[in-house]
Amino acid sequence: MSNFNFIGTSSPSAANTGACTFAGTTITTANDIADLGDVVYFKISDTQGAVGVCTNTGTTFNVDTNVYSNIPASFTPSVAYAFDETTDLLYSDVLGYRIENSVSVATFSESYRPYRTKLNYNLLVSSKMREFNGDLKTMLTTTWITFKDSCDNHAYLVSFAEDTFVTLNNRFKSSLEFNIATR
Repeated sequence: MSNFNFIGTSSPSAANTGACTFAGTTITTANDIADLGDVVYFKISDTQGAVGVCTNTGTTFNVDTNVYSNIPASFTPSVAYAFDETTDLLYSDVLGYRIENSVSVATFSESYRPYRTKLNYNLLVSSKMREFNGDLKTMLTTTWITFKDSCDNHAYLVSFAEDTFVTLNNRFKSSLEFNIATR
């Protein structure tokens, strides 16, 4: 398995986490819900969520706090979806990636006092020659997709942005862009 993988399914199974705590970069659940290396999406509220990688036992999950911030110290998710890194593996042919950060600030009139700041994150997968039909097409059309970085033990809930692919003998060369969901 490579270090960068897309894991997902069109019908994820809900996991019963029980009460959760958050400290530093780790979410700890009351119940064992995953195996080492699996990815879990925690829906904390209607406006907040986080994605973690199981790092020790089925109750310990590492979170990228640069993307998933302001996680409460204790919470019970309204839902949590677990993605098995072996059975839910969609695509593993990724050599590298980068995260693009964009910030928009809404201000009051000409006084330019900010009243709302919005952070958006995009995941860009390196440009290389790929086959469209097969694993890549399946991944792009799957409903629930996570991207896992095994080196840093970070994962992100992503959705494919939009693109047009011109293939020659089912192959194309292009980078892929995904939106990172922060809630």
